[in-house]
Amino acid sequence: MPQVDRYRERIVPIEFESHEIFENQPLKERMTIILITNGWGNFMLNGEPVILKSPCVILLSPKDELSLNEQEYLSAKAFSFAPQFVNSSLTFHALQENKFSQIEDQHDRNMMNLFLGRNEHYKGYINLPANTYLRISEWMAIIGTETFSQSDGKWTCRIRRYLLQTLYLIDDIIDVDSILREKNAKSMVDVCLEYIHVNYPNDISQQTLCDLAHTNRTTLNRKFKEQVGMTSIGYLLHYRIKIACEALSHTNLSIAEISEATGFQYDSYFIRQFTKKMEMTPTAYREMTREQKRK
Repeated sequence: MPQVDRYRERIVPIEFESHEIFENQPLKERMTIILITNGWGNFMLNGEPVILKSPCVILLSPKDELSLNEQEYLSAKAFSFAPQFVNSSLTFHALQENKFSQIEDQHDRNMMNLFLGRNEHYKGYINLPANTYLRISEWMAIIGTETFSQSDGKWTCRIRRYLLQTLYLIDDIIDVDSILREKNAKSMVDVCLEYIHVNYPNDISQQTLCDLAHTNRTTLNRKFKEQVGMTSIGYLLHYRIKIACEALSHTNLSIAEISEATGFQYDSYFIRQFTKKMEMTPTAYREMTREQKRK
């Protein structure tokens, strides 16, 4: 069942199963990551028999069909989420239409191809190298702990962060092996976008992004302007403001908490940048969105 946020009056569309028994998968209106941690299972996946053994990850959409026929020492854990948990624009209807004008929406929609994309080379499951499995297992454990403990008011932010890290890592494996789709290596801009989307709460400098992209400031900003329409630091600020808007609209976090959670060192700088970008203060924006909800 969806989680009730004990810090706010809202339902969070996620579920975590620490001992997945494969009786109710896939869930309706959810994307699901299943991590097989031990043993093996003889499955029927979308009408085709397949034997999956640990370490392995299965990525399911509501359209998939999965059943377990036999198993030996099989253990697995599963995390299910509505796409809107990653990005509020990613409704199932919007995913089907696939018409997104914002670069971050397009990027997050592409992540959903892990669950929606199927062809003769990619059937929705991936065998994991040992080092990758250990990282994903650690992140899934954190996601499970936060889902049930809700350790503080930022618990959903942490889950979203580790979920994105997991998806990006899996996507890297698929790209390297050319399993899901044929395409060139990720551009330096794509690499930086993924880093920003995960690490925006942290201190990110221009040099950090240049080192990540193995290039200089001039080249990186030229590539960013060509692909995104703004510089790398300009996009970082744009993305932080976007996340702040979502927090102001959907949470009761204070301005100071939102400032810290979105990577701004000082409240005053956050307020100044937000006001410049949105042409109103964070408080005014929150009041406006709440008034729109009341109507």
